[in-house]
Amino acid sequence: MGVTTAAMDGRSIGSISGIGFGAAHPTVGADDGFDAQIERPFRWLPYPLLGVSLLVALLDIATSDGLTVKAIIAVLGSIGAALWTVTMLPRESDVDLGDKRLVYYFIGRFAVTAVLVYASPWFGIYAWFAYVESIRYFPLPKGFLAIFASSLLVSSTYLGGYPRTWLLAGFYALLVTGSSVLVGFFAINTRRSADNDRQRRQALVDIREANHRLQAALDENRGLQTQLITQAREAGVADERARLAGEIHDTLAQTLTGIITQLQAADRGGELDYANRRHVEQARALARTGLAEARRSLHAMRPGQLDSSRLPEAISSTATSWSQRTGVPALIDVTGAVVQLATDHEIALLRVAQEALANVERHADASRVVLTLSYLDDAVLLDVRDDGIGFVPVGRPDRGDGSGVGLATMRERLARVDGELALESEPGEGTAVAARVPLVLSIEPGRGTHD
Repeated sequence: MGVTTAAMDGRSIGSISGIGFGAAHPTVGADDGFDAQIERPFRWLPYPLLGVSLLVALLDIATSDGLTVKAIIAVLGSIGAALWTVTMLPRESDVDLGDKRLVYYFIGRFAVTAVLVYASPWFGIYAWFAYVESIRYFPLPKGFLAIFASSLLVSSTYLGGYPRTWLLAGFYALLVTGSSVLVGFFAINTRRSADNDRQRRQALVDIREANHRLQAALDENRGLQTQLITQAREAGVADERARLAGEIHDTLAQTLTGIITQLQAADRGGELDYANRRHVEQARALARTGLAEARRSLHAMRPGQLDSSRLPEAISSTATSWSQRTGVPALIDVTGAVVQLATDHEIALLRVAQEALANVERHADASRVVLTLSYLDDAVLLDVRDDGIGFVPVGRPDRGDGSGVGLATMRERLARVDGELALESEPGEGTAVAARVPLVLSIEPGRGTHD
């Protein structure tokens, strides 16, 4: 019940509550470290202290003087103090330190406690909790006034009541001054501790926000880096294709054309015998085959359908032409939001569609073909299904007659763009070819997302 105990308790509760003394109207509550688990015991602690004080005071009065007026004052004052606390103390968990109700509550508490201390010094058990409330509910410098008022009550209990002589009055003044200074010192430390805690919490909040911004920047940079790599790869591939196309056109194609012309001229002269003419015809056929392959390679550098149309339109055009030539219906189904893919990815899918249709024509004996192009969040799928005779895929060699590419070549083409190919077939159940490429958007000028 001494000054040190009161000051220590005041410091403890104040440190836990984290009072915002520096704010104009700070609050106390969960944001200042005074969470609900501590708030509830803190708000109800005055009542057991008041009850213990009343019980001890009544026992002391009964053993010394018997039931007297002071006993009645103690009972009525305790009831009044409890009712005053219930009525006036704000019930919100977060209490505004600028709330005038706190001032009214403390003034009434001071008055009732002064009467109780007059009735019995044992009410100092209840009186010292005013230190704690002074630190918790009042910012400095207003808190110093509340601490001083609390010291007036608590110090009197050390003397067994209010001083009756000048000597006791002097000693009482020293106790009030010392208590006020000591508890005020702890109040200042509490404020500093609360300010430091608040700054640390704000620093943590700032660090978290900075980390979020940094992560967002890293994600954005990662996307930009991917776009730049894709753009550089597309530019490099386009330049290499243009160079190779020019080389093939200017050298191999032109040379083969010249050879065919010379062989035709030699044959028109009529000076060749049958054996030599046969060799010339064979040479001319080989040269024409080589020229056809050279032209096919030039065409493969960039499918003409993709120069002026989107991938779904290019596949649809290919399927329509194939259907008109073969007489087999080919249905096209496009799902998802259509976007413009990187050049290599579109070429790979278009080549798969062309080769799959060629295989159906050559081997499937189908009556119907369905092509499904699906745009997903992270990939684009192409399924080519027929209702033909089917086959057993395991161990079946790739077929090819020089007019297209086999399954192995299709897989290699897809692998170059991180894609993959799956094949499903059973005898009598038709065949399904499924190609998958990752969703990599084109960033060439004039190419982008389509509605």
